[in-house]
Amino acid sequence: EYMRQDASVECGTDEHKPITNLAIVFIVFWPIGSLVLYTLLLAACYKPLKKKKSRTALTRATRFLHREYVLTYYWWEALELLRKIVLTGLVVLVPEERAFLRLVIATLICSCYAVGLAVATPFK
Repeated sequence: EYMRQDASVECGTDEHKPITNLAIVFIVFWPIGSLVLYTLLLAACYKPLKKKKSRTALTRATRFLHREYVLTYYWWEALELLRKIVLTGLVVLVPEERAFLRLVIATLICSCYAVGLAVATPFK
């Protein structure tokens, strides 16, 4: 069996292993890196957001992350991203033979999030 993108590389060979390792690094890095980036950007925006009149270039550039939320919950978008990562990435790590467990975990996560959303009411 050969790689789809490069038919000269056969799967399972020494030439294929570095490509696989790099792919694994990016598969892990992308969701975690996105979450860390969102969190750091939102943390950097906190003080300027508290001072409503002194908006900075950073708060304007990252407005898409916090404009839908009341100031108290300016960080909610990072929580939303974490929920999505858990539902689409971590739940899949549960073995396929335990499909019902996947459903239970996903339902619990969504239920807890819905309760948190109802209690916190973060949207403007």
